[in-house]
Amino acid sequence: MQRLLNKYRTGGLAAIFLMLTALPGHAQFGGVVFDPTQSAHAIQQISQNIQNSVTWQQQLANEIQMAATLDKDYLQAVTLYNTVYGNLKNFSSKSIWQTIQSQLTMASFANQYGETTGLQAAMNGQAPGTSSMVWKLMNLGLNSTSSSFLSGQVLGSSHALATLTRMEAMDGVSSQCLNSVGDYNWQRNNNLLPQSSLTQSQFDTSSFTTTELEQLNLVNVGNAHHLNETQAQGALHACQAAQAAVQNMAQRTAAADEINNASFVQQQRATFSSAPANSSQTWQTYLP
Repeated sequence: MQRLLNKYRTGGLAAIFLMLTALPGHAQFGGVVFDPTQSAHAIQQISQNIQNSVTWQQQLANEIQMAATLDKDYLQAVTLYNTVYGNLKNFSSKSIWQTIQSQLTMASFANQYGETTGLQAAMNGQAPGTSSMVWKLMNLGLNSTSSSFLSGQVLGSSHALATLTRMEAMDGVSSQCLNSVGDYNWQRNNNLLPQSSLTQSQFDTSSFTTTELEQLNLVNVGNAHHLNETQAQGALHACQAAQAAVQNMAQRTAAADEINNASFVQQQRATFSSAPANSSQTWQTYLP
């Protein structure tokens, strides 16, 4: 750039020199004759060359500033490239992510007289689809006498039918929950191997699994496993909510019994009063 500046300066001085040497002219019969028109023209050209020189210097300064900006951008690009290249090549600092994985616990039940036959297999997912039969075998059934009695009850006003409804709701919900628990244990057992492989890949420090792209793929796979686990736990939570609803049925029946019994007692005392004289009002609100 200094050479270019010197070049511009040398060119301007040479032009001035040539103009100065061209000012005087020779007369027709000897001697030197001064030409005002030619001198004015030469002075104008000198002034123009000086202005051009100033313009060239300004352009040169602008080009120097642009070159400095380009050099700065180049250095920033090199730094960014080195950062991206380092992330793509090696990403091996992963031990800070490692956690402890919970172990799967399988269900175990005693079976001294065949009372829990099939329950362990259903709970551990070893016999899917058998929970309904297993539940019926484990619980007390209704005999023929009970069936005859219940067939003559009025729906909505029979305590026996309300109890039967609660039992049937328990049967359905409990069978569903046994299936859900079995499916969850079966899923957890089958997922142990892929989860272990995923963990090894996540914390592997070799060049195959340390690139940023490979780590993103592993994160996506981990999210998929997490989604499956969340859905399975959601099924278990739904079973808990259903069982809570069945338990509320028992509490609701007990509350209805209390109201019905109090109403019945009041009706009987109003119709068949056995209270001492002048004390009937007291006995109307008394409950043993």
